[in-house]
Amino acid sequence: MFAAMKSAMDDLANDIGDVSVGEPCYRIGQSTEVGRHIVATKKIEKGEVVFKDVPIVTGPSRESEPCCVACYKPIDLETARPDTQSDSQMETDSGPSPHILCPRCKWPLCSSECANSDTHKPECSYLFKSGCNINAADTDSLYDVITVLRCLYLKDNNLRAWADLLTLQEANPKELNPELADRAKKVTGLICGTFKLGEEFCKELVFDICTRLDVNSFEIPLGRTSATVQGIFTVACMVEHNCIPTGHRCFNSDMSITVRSAYGAEEGDAVSICYTDSLWPTAARRENLIYSKDFLCTCDRCQDETENETFMSAIRCIKCPGYFLAENPLDCEGKWTCNGCGTNAPPGYSEMAYSKVAGAIAKIEEEGLTPESCEKFIKSYSKVLHANHAHMLDVKFSLLNLLGHSEGFAMSQLSEAQLLLKDSLARTFLEIASKILPGISRLKGTALFELYLCMQQRGIRAFHSPILNLSPPEILAILKNAYEHLLECIECLQYEPSHQPEGLLCARARNEQMQMIMLMNTVQAKDAQI
Repeated sequence: MFAAMKSAMDDLANDIGDVSVGEPCYRIGQSTEVGRHIVATKKIEKGEVVFKDVPIVTGPSRESEPCCVACYKPIDLETARPDTQSDSQMETDSGPSPHILCPRCKWPLCSSECANSDTHKPECSYLFKSGCNINAADTDSLYDVITVLRCLYLKDNNLRAWADLLTLQEANPKELNPELADRAKKVTGLICGTFKLGEEFCKELVFDICTRLDVNSFEIPLGRTSATVQGIFTVACMVEHNCIPTGHRCFNSDMSITVRSAYGAEEGDAVSICYTDSLWPTAARRENLIYSKDFLCTCDRCQDETENETFMSAIRCIKCPGYFLAENPLDCEGKWTCNGCGTNAPPGYSEMAYSKVAGAIAKIEEEGLTPESCEKFIKSYSKVLHANHAHMLDVKFSLLNLLGHSEGFAMSQLSEAQLLLKDSLARTFLEIASKILPGISRLKGTALFELYLCMQQRGIRAFHSPILNLSPPEILAILKNAYEHLLECIECLQYEPSHQPEGLLCARARNEQMQMIMLMNTVQAKDAQI
């Protein structure tokens, strides 16, 4: 009976492999609204690769914890590696490694192999030439400099990559965020002054590269390390932003990026990705974009006070059961009005509520999230926020993952009420994903897996508990439903790289398939015996 399921499982597994891209299915368009952008040149199916792009340059991001600038493994800046320890004797655990100093520039790295790598060569050559003394304890505050030096190195060593870099969007210095402008000035001063490269690279050029990095760089999640890395891409940097993206991006183990169509596209459609967190409310997304990318988003979602009926910004009215919504979400100082009674919110009320609740979340996170603390938060702040407010979703997502995956709350240990709660939370995120991340999405795939676990647990309990008084066909129906959610989960997560959390979750889901088939066969065999 389940041979067809097994065959489908094998076919799906065989589809995964290294991405190969044939003839391009996109062109570079130009518009006054978004500048250069990516446009489909043919009908593109859901999940089809639009393009794969490799970074022009990578480097540690300014927020990164101390890491080796060659391989990005976390390092301990306070512990030097003994001279007697060779690279082959290094521990391979995931914790920070003792550092060595590069014999030429004295920058701390994890090994002599990394000190001699091509990745470290640009900054090493400049720092060695300058004769500057680098203090290992200060290098994490100099990460801004590394990627800029690697970009400047292209000018004389890789003309094509340098030309590609200069084609990327440049920032308008007059409209640049003051904090980013100040940071760019400090980096420019370090490179042209402290590192004595002023004669080789003028201040205007260095400042321009700094701001281009801010506008165009991507944060690349590595999976294998907790360090954060930024990268500059030739094609990927031209993909326009939209808070409801048409594209789905994945960063591969070699730091390349693959962009697929999230739900299919027609010839002439623009390909977009979301530059910020899709689960943030409108004001937070727009603030992040103006800070990090130097533009204000005016997409349909940002213009809709309900955010595609998700109500992620909605705050409960102080006079009725309705909710305050921004009359004009694009006006950060505009009025907020109740959708029930029409009352205007007090000036600054939405910002005050958002800030207060953010502080409460930070406090329970600092104390350590537990199912109890999450449920208490949700109960308390449901009096202030819409059930789908971004802050509520933040805590609900934590609760969804704590139930079934934390000590004392394994799936088999959950009470019926907790199982129902987990089920409800998973369905909430499926509904949210359908409205803001239609098609392929990590959020949808993750929620589907958690929903599968709930339904699987119900089937297992029914099979082993005569008290529930369910017949084998009824139990089989529950398990089949769970299995369908599992297949849909794999369909969503099948493109995720194996080194990323969602890729690991997909691998787990594939392992669950065979177990589910065996369980369903067992139930079917019991039915045949009756």
